[in-house]
Amino acid sequence: MQAISRESRTKKWMVPIAAVAAVGVMAVGGVVVAQGAPLLRGDKQIAGPGETSGKPSPVPDRVVAPVKAPGDDATGLWPAAFNGHGVTWARDIPVLQKYRDVLAEHLDPSGEHLEKTVSNMQGGHAGSGRSIGTKLGWTVEGEDGLGMVQLSVGSGWDGVGLPCGDPGWACEDVNHPGAKVARIATHDGARTYAVERSDGTVVAITLDSLFGNNSTIPVSGVDLGEKEVMAAAADPRLVVPELNLPPAVDAKELGRTALKSLIPPGTPAKSYNSTPMRFDHESYVVLTDIKKDSLEGISMGEPGVAEVRLEETISPIQPDKACLRHSFKRCIIRTVDGNEVFIGLGKKRRWMGKPADPVNLVVFQGPVYTVSVYGDGAISVDRAIDFVLDQRWQPQG
Repeated sequence: MQAISRESRTKKWMVPIAAVAAVGVMAVGGVVVAQGAPLLRGDKQIAGPGETSGKPSPVPDRVVAPVKAPGDDATGLWPAAFNGHGVTWARDIPVLQKYRDVLAEHLDPSGEHLEKTVSNMQGGHAGSGRSIGTKLGWTVEGEDGLGMVQLSVGSGWDGVGLPCGDPGWACEDVNHPGAKVARIATHDGARTYAVERSDGTVVAITLDSLFGNNSTIPVSGVDLGEKEVMAAAADPRLVVPELNLPPAVDAKELGRTALKSLIPPGTPAKSYNSTPMRFDHESYVVLTDIKKDSLEGISMGEPGVAEVRLEETISPIQPDKACLRHSFKRCIIRTVDGNEVFIGLGKKRRWMGKPADPVNLVVFQGPVYTVSVYGDGAISVDRAIDFVLDQRWQPQG
């Protein structure tokens, strides 16, 4: 289907806090500074009022004990600053679940075969617009294997990936009631049924006896005929969702501000001004590498990496539940002017067999964007809190 999965698109540039021991990120726009003191300079800096906060608050700090990470069904809806999941997943998982239910009505009305919960997202952008889809497991009673039903919903043919001219692909146009174009493609042992509707939407459903991502054992077959699969593809409920996006934030301004306000005076620094990218409208990223300049702005996981990130606030969580045991030794909730800011103190870690500074996190879940600063750079708690609370990162539409 040649769809780009969310996992493969994000792991090149987004650092999951759940795996901060091995940070690997791509600079979209950011700052490079020299090695310095840790981001949170020891427990004394957050021990009491007045020691860290440039804006003293009548509300005392609240210490949060680390908790075990919840299951994937919960973390998938959490801001990426806490768990590494992009907000596209949070926005689209309800859409994908509805897609799955539509497929089940046509392909598995008895509920015996099709996976009941969506576990992945496929998607991307093409000349015709956005595409979105998912892969679902298909089981057969009494068999150990796992087959696959893959769905792709796009704004045009270029979004669903049917390279009919490529070797190994055999495509045939067929007739289907109500379809502007109906096409069947055979390739790599799989079979794809695709329909273009009158509104230009193209839906492709691929059946494969092996779900290669999740199993090495195929099922005996996905026993579905052309009529029911084409009917599923033609279902008018399968449409590309419209995005109601908040106003964008200028990544260059974000980088300049990070350089000016987060980096201590006199610290050698460099700002990256690469073309900002907003994958599926989910976030701008500014990276800071406090160890050294790295090839083409890419840091391959060495210590000394800090990051500033904006992501749309879709499913805000309770800060008390964000102190995950595998990432933090303890956490602080600080209230500033009525706004709660999460401060996570990272655990000790190792890099290339040697001790490395912990990765720490400061997050504010704003009404428009969630803003996070994390790393082991020379950035004080005061500076990080002031930065995440800056109203420039909460634009009004």
